[in-house]
Amino acid sequence: METNDRAKKQRITSEYPYFSVLDNETQGLLIENMYCRSYKKGQILFFTDDKRDRIFFLNKGLVRLERSEESAVYNFLGVIGEKRLFPLLGLFESEKYYFSAVAATDIEVCYIPAVLFEKIVQMDVWKLKLITADLNVLLKKQVRRIQYCTTSKAKQRVKNTLAILMEDLGQQDDDRIIIPHPIMINDLSKLSGTTRETVGQTLRELVKKRKIIYEYKQFTFLDGDYFKLGK
Repeated sequence: METNDRAKKQRITSEYPYFSVLDNETQGLLIENMYCRSYKKGQILFFTDDKRDRIFFLNKGLVRLERSEESAVYNFLGVIGEKRLFPLLGLFESEKYYFSAVAATDIEVCYIPAVLFEKIVQMDVWKLKLITADLNVLLKKQVRRIQYCTTSKAKQRVKNTLAILMEDLGQQDDDRIIIPHPIMINDLSKLSGTTRETVGQTLRELVKKRKIIYEYKQFTFLDGDYFKLGK
C-alpha cells in the first residue's frame, strides 16, 4: 500500500543525512516525488537487470540482496538494515540494477526516482563525499565476507557469518548484543554457503556453549568477543 502522507515523508527524509540542508524548492520536489510502501516477507522490490529507476529508503525491517546468474544459481550478497538507503552501486552510470532486492522480513520503504536522487546529491560536494564513504563501507563488507566466509570449514563459515551479522545489525543490550530482526536458517545457510543441517548443528553447539541464544528466529549474542572476526 502506497502513501503520500507529507508529514510522514518529511520526518523520514530528516532521518537520512543525504537530505539535510535542502532548500524549500528541492525539499518540496523530494516530497512530491516520494512514495512509501509496505512489502510482505518474500516480496521482490526489484530484480537483477531491471531498469535502475528507483532509490529506496528502508524504514523498517530487513532486505536481502541477491544476484542471479544465467545458471539460476543465486549469490547471496548480504542484508540491508533499517535506516539505510539503497542501492548506491551504479549511481550516475548504470541503467540496470546489479542485484535483486527481496523483503527478508515484512518491511516499510520509501522510494524516489533515481534521477532525482542523483540530481540532489550532485549539487553538494559533501553529499558526494557521503556517497563515496558509504560505497567504501559496502566494499569493505564484501571484502570481509570474502576473507572470512570462504574458508573450507563449513562451521567456521557459519560462525564468521554470525560475526558479520552481529557487527552489521546487532544492538547492545547491557552485556548482550541482540539482532532485533528474525534471521532464518535458510538465509544463514545461503550467507555461509553451507547446508541447513550444518547451520543447525553449529547453532546447537553455540547454544550449548552459551555463546548465543536463538529463539523465535532471533539471535542474542552472549559473548560478543567470541565472535570478533580474526579470533
